[in-house]
Amino acid sequence: MNNRARQALTLLLIALLGGGLLIALQQVAAPAIEQQHQAAAERKLLDLLPTGSYDNHPLRQPIPLPAGGLLGTGQPAEAYQARLDGQLTAVLLPVQAKGYEGPILLLVAIAPDGRLIANKVLQHRETPGLGDLIEPQRSPWLLGFEGKSLTDSPTSWTLRAEGGQLDQIAGATVTSRSTTDALQRALRFFEAQRPHLLGESGHD
Repeated sequence: MNNRARQALTLLLIALLGGGLLIALQQVAAPAIEQQHQAAAERKLLDLLPTGSYDNHPLRQPIPLPAGGLLGTGQPAEAYQARLDGQLTAVLLPVQAKGYEGPILLLVAIAPDGRLIANKVLQHRETPGLGDLIEPQRSPWLLGFEGKSLTDSPTSWTLRAEGGQLDQIAGATVTSRSTTDALQRALRFFEAQRPHLLGESGHD
């Protein structure tokens, strides 16, 4: 074997070893990368929960939910249980509203006693500068629902434009009304499915 052939063989062996090493490293790193992706998804989805209000990983053991019904989701969805020291602190539910420009998907956190802890918009197509004020970074409007429950007076769930006590997004009555309705539907679903949602399933 001449020198050129030896060099080619050496380069081939180095390439094969390098490729094998790269594959091995990828296999070793894959679980850690997946964990990082899951942690990032958790932080983004669960940032509506108060800091220190849970110590489990809610997204890892979802509760299957059917499509449609009170939640209005177009396809099967999932609920999540947040726990602290083994005690349930919140149930997270997706709920869909009919916005002016299309569906509005929200995530709602509900306390075991049926109070609305917090909510956030996950997806919408509302008009920039008007309906998009449902986004928390644009307006504090959604914060006004924190602490509300179905036992509150009907007027506290009714827009001022319709004779109630609830402020609305200026110039976006449809968005305001449909979002308010969706939050109430989420609370009604929670009450109707309380045994299922507060059951022992979902422990870490």
